[in-house]
Amino acid sequence: MDTSPADAARAGSESELDELRARLAAAEETLQAIRQGDVDAVVIEGPAGPQVYTLQNADRPYRTVVERMHEGALTLSPDGTVLYANRALAQMLRLRADEIVGRRFHSFVAEGDRAELARLLVSTGRGELDLCAIDGSRVPVNLSAVDLADENQQVISAIVTDLTVPKQRTMQLTESNAKLMAALAEQEHAQNLLRQAQKMEAVGQLTAGIAHDFNNLLTVVAGNLEMIEARAEDRRLKVQIETIQRAINRGMRLTDQLLAFSHQRTLRPRPVAVETLLRDTEPLLRRAVGDEVKITLMMGERVGHCFIDPTELQASMLNLAINAKDAMPQGGTLTVTAGEAEPKDIPIDTAESTLSGRYVAIAVADTGHGMSVETRERAFDPFFTTKEVGKGTGLGLSQVYGFIRQSGGYITIESDVGAGTCIRLFIPKVDAPGEEEAQRPTKRRESARHRRTVLVVEDDEDVRSFMIEVLRDLGYSAIEAENAPAALRLLDLGTAVDLVFSDIRMPDGMSGFQLAKEIRQRFPSVAIVLTSGMAPMYETEQDPNASWPLLRKPFQRDDVLRTIEEALNQHAAMPTT
Repeated sequence: MDTSPADAARAGSESELDELRARLAAAEETLQAIRQGDVDAVVIEGPAGPQVYTLQNADRPYRTVVERMHEGALTLSPDGTVLYANRALAQMLRLRADEIVGRRFHSFVAEGDRAELARLLVSTGRGELDLCAIDGSRVPVNLSAVDLADENQQVISAIVTDLTVPKQRTMQLTESNAKLMAALAEQEHAQNLLRQAQKMEAVGQLTAGIAHDFNNLLTVVAGNLEMIEARAEDRRLKVQIETIQRAINRGMRLTDQLLAFSHQRTLRPRPVAVETLLRDTEPLLRRAVGDEVKITLMMGERVGHCFIDPTELQASMLNLAINAKDAMPQGGTLTVTAGEAEPKDIPIDTAESTLSGRYVAIAVADTGHGMSVETRERAFDPFFTTKEVGKGTGLGLSQVYGFIRQSGGYITIESDVGAGTCIRLFIPKVDAPGEEEAQRPTKRRESARHRRTVLVVEDDEDVRSFMIEVLRDLGYSAIEAENAPAALRLLDLGTAVDLVFSDIRMPDGMSGFQLAKEIRQRFPSVAIVLTSGMAPMYETEQDPNASWPLLRKPFQRDDVLRTIEEALNQHAAMPTT
């Protein structure tokens, strides 16, 4: 049977349609295989011939970007199995990428951070972990996870940022900041020390000035009172004079304490065996503190000698013991220890850069109520006291402080509320003295007072007038000058003078020491006596070969007579040149 042209055309169309259906089905199968990951490549016929497309080719630009990232990248299954890891992540773990894929990522995470990883895989998000590299090192990282789940499967992609360098920089910055803060704190501490030292120096200068002027007043009052007493016959008047004298004596003790604080009290230092002095002082300490306070004396093996005024050191020990007793109203223990100390052993805040030499350390510790920080910082301030009104002048510790500093030593306080107080004295140590050289006898002769002329050099008019009257009353001829230049002018004019009686601290740019040196050079036949209400502070100006007598203010009539006669006799015994 013949096929009509229409039937043939219809048959051809159906054949083409079947072919298209077959190709469509094949394409759908290919797409499904691609979705399932069963196909690695697809061959497509085209005008230019067959073309092979692989998944690697399809996402090559993205893989290139991911492989070249500085951050680590990985793809994880829901249970944490690594499906993909880029080069950066492999470098963090010191492995190859193929050594990471297929393993659970938990095995590369520090044990203490695995709970955090589990949380990120469940909820995704951002967190910090420590990865454990194959060489045992730890790598701090920031892991940011994203859930890429679809209707068929769940995949977790993560970016891993190495925090090693940022953490090192943060640590360096923290250390630098800590050093900076420490330096700032040290600088502030040094500035506080400087301010404290300047304050103490300023208070000391003010205190010394007040004590000097007050001693001038006491000199006038005490001297005139002594002269009145010598002429008084009324018994009631003598009683009143004695009352005034007791007040003067209290004033003298007060100025002495002020001068001790300002380092300007006259000291008579000499080599002192510290252990012997402390044992000799122990009975005085026991009487001072009473039976309720137990005293323990502990001596080290190499206490040795120090160069200090022994009388003032004993007074300082008594002062510290009395303070300790006041801190233990219910009784307690007072421990006195002594030993050798090196500069490194001195726990002192000082603006001085270095300490040198050897020291004797004396510690006085009590079991009293202790001090607060505020009290401890002001303990050495003059007139500062925590005692009730009338029970303390506030000059006890300041007096000890001034004495030790004037002696070239240091003093520290260790105290806390409820923990007692320990005050340590560090005094320069010296070698034991040898046998004292026999002193050559000094020629002495009685001075004919009525033939002697004394030149009084004093800027205070009241003191000057009083001295003139005392000297004349003692039988001397007396003339006066208000300052050193005026005294030199009198001597230059040829005024006959046997002795110059001069104050040390005077205005017009020339001190008593400078005047004495000038007189020694230009008028060697003139004897010299210096006087002051404070200790000489001009040692660098004094002639090392000179030994001018020094009379402390306030003084009495007998003191003036004795000092002048000794000065005249000693000067007469000096060899002439």
